[in-house]
Amino acid sequence: MPVAPRRRGVLAALLGLVVLACAAAFPFAPVVQPEVRYDWGGPGAVPSALPLMPYQPVSLTAGTTCAAARALGEGTLLATTPAAPDPRAIPLEGLRMEVAGDALRVTTAGVELDPVPLPAGDCTVEFRSDTTATTLLLDDAPVVSRPGDLRPAVAAVLTDARDTSGLRVQLTADTRFQTTITPLKAAPAVVGVLALLAMVVVLARGERRHRVRVLPRGWWRPRPTDLVVAATLAVWWVSGPVTVDDGYIAGIVRDRGTSGFVGNVYRWLNAPEAPFSWFYDLYYAWSQVSAATVWMRLPSILLGLVTWALLSRCVVPRLLPRAGRGVAWLSALTFLAWWLPYTLGLRPEPWVAAGTVLVVVAVERAVALRRVTPLVLALSVAGVTTAVTPGGLMAFAPVLAGLVPVLRTLRRSGLGPVPLVLVLLAGPAAAVFLMVSDQSLAAMLEATRVRTLIGGGQPWYEEFDRYALLLTQDDLQGSLAKRTPVLLTILAAVVALWAAGRRIPAGPTRRIAVVFLLGLASMTATPTKWTQHFGDLAGIGAAVLLVGIVALGRRALAGRTTPWLAGLGALAVAGSLVLAGQNVWPFVSDWWALTWSTMPPFVAGIELAPVWLVAGLVVVAASLVVLAWRRSGGGTVRLPRWLPSPAAVTTVLLTAVVLLQVGSFARTGWQHRDSYTLLSDALSTARGAPCGLQERLSVETDPAAGLLPALPGPSALPPEPVDAGGTELPGIRARGTGDTAWFALDPTQRDRSLPVVVTVAGSLRPGDTLAAEFAGEDGEPLTRTALRPDGPVPRDTRLLAPEGATRVRLVVDVREPVDIPAVATLPRVPRLTPMDEVLRPGTEAILDWPVAFVFPCLTPAPLPLGTTALPQWRVAPPQADDSAGITYAPSYGGPFAAARTLVTEQRLATYLTGDPTRDAAQVYRWVPRQPLAAAVPHVTDRTVSGWAHTGRTRVPGLDPVG
Repeated sequence: MPVAPRRRGVLAALLGLVVLACAAAFPFAPVVQPEVRYDWGGPGAVPSALPLMPYQPVSLTAGTTCAAARALGEGTLLATTPAAPDPRAIPLEGLRMEVAGDALRVTTAGVELDPVPLPAGDCTVEFRSDTTATTLLLDDAPVVSRPGDLRPAVAAVLTDARDTSGLRVQLTADTRFQTTITPLKAAPAVVGVLALLAMVVVLARGERRHRVRVLPRGWWRPRPTDLVVAATLAVWWVSGPVTVDDGYIAGIVRDRGTSGFVGNVYRWLNAPEAPFSWFYDLYYAWSQVSAATVWMRLPSILLGLVTWALLSRCVVPRLLPRAGRGVAWLSALTFLAWWLPYTLGLRPEPWVAAGTVLVVVAVERAVALRRVTPLVLALSVAGVTTAVTPGGLMAFAPVLAGLVPVLRTLRRSGLGPVPLVLVLLAGPAAAVFLMVSDQSLAAMLEATRVRTLIGGGQPWYEEFDRYALLLTQDDLQGSLAKRTPVLLTILAAVVALWAAGRRIPAGPTRRIAVVFLLGLASMTATPTKWTQHFGDLAGIGAAVLLVGIVALGRRALAGRTTPWLAGLGALAVAGSLVLAGQNVWPFVSDWWALTWSTMPPFVAGIELAPVWLVAGLVVVAASLVVLAWRRSGGGTVRLPRWLPSPAAVTTVLLTAVVLLQVGSFARTGWQHRDSYTLLSDALSTARGAPCGLQERLSVETDPAAGLLPALPGPSALPPEPVDAGGTELPGIRARGTGDTAWFALDPTQRDRSLPVVVTVAGSLRPGDTLAAEFAGEDGEPLTRTALRPDGPVPRDTRLLAPEGATRVRLVVDVREPVDIPAVATLPRVPRLTPMDEVLRPGTEAILDWPVAFVFPCLTPAPLPLGTTALPQWRVAPPQADDSAGITYAPSYGGPFAAARTLVTEQRLATYLTGDPTRDAAQVYRWVPRQPLAAAVPHVTDRTVSGWAHTGRTRVPGLDPVG
C-alpha cells in the first residue's frame, strides 16, 4: 500500500538528508596516495634521468663531503637540470652545486644562495629544500637559510665528479594527484547512492495513484525513419570526420591506466580533469577492448541512437501531438543536421546532448503527470550531465524553463517545504560521487588553481568570439555544416515562441524554445569559446528546429502574409551565411579534396551565397509588390501560388547540407581507401589491422642515404653542412647569385611516385630567390619552384618533378644579407621504411595530442609516480602545426618539459601512401644528450585526508619563486 503522505514525506526527507550528508563528506574522505622516494649517490652512482611531473619535488636533500668537492676541483658537483640542453628545448631552473676555488656555490630555482666556504679537513655540506624553506648546512649547522618555496626543478641527477662516493641526493616526488579511493571514501558513496535509490522508490510508491505508462505504446517497433537515421549514423561512424580534440582526449584516456587517474597529459602539470572526468573512465574501460578509431567512435553513435529514440518517441509527440508522417521525416532531418557535424568522436557533446534531452523528457513527464518523482530523476540526470563538462550545466535549463508548472506540481505534491528541498537537492548532489571519485578535495582545488593560473580560457563577456568563429569563412570552426543548424535554429526558436498556441501546444513549445535559448546563454560560462560546444544542444536544437519548420509550413501560415515573407527574408540572410561557409574539417578529415573544402559552394563558377541572398530578397520584394498591387485594386490579398513556404526552403537547405556532409566523406573515403581515410581505417580494423595511420606511413630513417648524385659540371655555390632536423646534410647557404651542379633524379622521382625533397631554414628578403630548377636530358630548364624558408626550424619542401625532367639543381639570387640567412640541403630522394617496422605495434612513444587518436597501436609514454618516462620516440603533427608545443613548454605546465631538456630530437619525415607530398605526421627520435641511467623509486602507500596538501605546485614563470 502507498505510504501515507506525511510518513512518506518524512521518510523521503530523511533519505534525502542522508544523500546530502554523504555527498558533503565524500570530498573530505581519505584517499590512498603513493609516497615515492628516490635515492641517488654513493660509490658507482652514475647520472640518472629523473624528469619529475610536477617539476619540483615535495622535498629534496642533496649532500656532499668536502673531500668530494675538493677532488672535483672545478665544475658541477651536483645538478638536477642540464646546463646546456637542446637549444630548441625550454630550460628549467634546477639545483646546481658548483665548486669554485675553496667555496661551494649553490643555485636553486634560479636564485643564487650565498657561497659556502669549504673549511680544511673533513666536513659535510647539505642542501635541504621544501615548500616552506631552503637551507644550506655545514656539518649539520645552518649557514644559509631562505624562507619560501625555492624548490628546484628536477629533470635528472647529474655530476661531473668521477668519484661519487661522497655525494647523495634524496627527494620525494609530488604524487598528490595519483590517488585511489579508500574503503572509508567508498562507504559514503555506496550509502549515498542506495539512499538516493530508496528515496526515489518511496516517492514513486507514494505517487502511484494509478498505473502510468513510462514509454509510449509501441515505442520499440522500428519505423522507416529509424532505419534511415541508423543507416546514416552507421555511414557517418565509419567515414565521418574526427574532431579537433579526439587526439587530446584519446591521450588522456589511454594514459588512465599508467597514471592511475584521469590527468591532462598534455598541459596543466598533468592536473586531474576532476570534477569533470567520469566519462573518461568509461572511455578507458571501452578502450581496453580496442583503441582503434572505429571502436572508440562507437559510443557517440550509440548516444546518437538513444537521443533519436527519446526525440522521436517522447519529445516530438509532446510538441506536435497531431504530427503526420511528414513531421516524422522532418524530425529525422533536423536531428541529422545537428548530430552529424557536432557529436561524432570522443568529445563530451554527445553525452551532454543525450542527458539534456533526457532531462526534458523527465520534466515534461513531471508537468504532465503532476508528480515529483520524474522531477527528482530529472535533477539527478542534470547533475550527472554537469559532471561531464562545464557545458553540462545547461541540463538544468529544462527545470528553469518549466519553473511555473514545476512549482505548481510541487505545491500539489502534499510534501512540506523542507522535505521538498531535501529531495530536490539530493538528486544533483549525488553527482559529487562521480566528480571526485578518486581525488581528494585538496587535489581538486589545486588542479583548479593550476588550470586557472595557466589559463587557456576566455571570460564570459567574450562569448561573442564563439559566434565570430562560427562566421569565419576560412576556419574549420565556421564550416558550412556547423553554421547550418545553429543559425537556422536560432531563427526557429524565435518562430517557436511566436507560434506557441497557434496550432502548436503552447506550454511544451515555449519551454523547449526557452531551454534552447538558456542553453546558449549557459555557454557563456564555458572557459573556451569553440563552436564545437554547440553540440551540447544537438538534441534540443533538433526539436526546436523541427517546431520552427512546422510553424512556417504552408498550412500553418495559410493567410498570414507577414510571417511568411518575414520568414523568407530571414532565410535569405541566414541561408547566404550558411552557403558562405566551406566544407572544411580537422586534420585527416580534411584530406583528399572534399567537395567545396577550399571554397564556398558554387555552380558553374558562380558562388551560391550571394545568389541565394539576392534571389531571396528579390522574391520577397516581388511578393510585396504583388500584394501591394492587389491591395490597391481592392482584390483579395493573397500570396502568389508559386511562392515557396519558409518551411520548404529550410527543408531543401537542410537536406542539401546533410547530403553534402555524408556524400563527400563517403566519396573520398571510398575513392582513397588504398591510402588513409577514416573509412579505410575502419575497413582495415575489420580485417584485423587496427593500427590506423601508422600502417599507411613510411619513414625516412636516414636522409643522407637518399642524396642525389651530382652530374659532371661546375657549381657556383660551395657546399656546407646544414641541419635537416637533428641530422646534418650537405647543403648551401643562400648568398650571392649562382646555382649548384645538376643532380640526377631517381627513377621513382622521374615517374612522380616520390618527390624531390629539399630541407630549408632561415629567411629571405622580398625579391630574393631560393629555388629548385628542373631540366630534361638537354639541360634546358623546364620549371623553377621557389623554396620558401620559414624561420630557424628546418622544414621539408617536397616537389614532384615535371614531366620529362631528369635532373634538378638549386638556384640562388640573394642581394642583401639577413640576420638568419636561408640554408637548404642538397636535393634528395627519400629512402623509406614502413613505419610499423620502425615503430612496431606496442612501441612506447609520446603521442602528441593532434595525432594521438589515429595511432592506436603505439603505447603512450606513461607519467607514473610523479615522473614522466624518457621514451625513444615522439610522434608529432605536421611541421606546420605547432600546437603540440604546449606539452614541452614549462609555462603551460607541459608534462614532458623536463624530459625534453635531456634529449636531442632527430626528425624523421613520414610519407603517406598514395600522396607522398603530404606532410601527414612527423616522427622524432629522442637521443639523450649524455648516457643516463633510470632512477629507481621506493614506493610506499599512505592514507591521507581529503584536505591534506603539501604546498603548491609551481608553474615556471607564473608562480612566484620564494
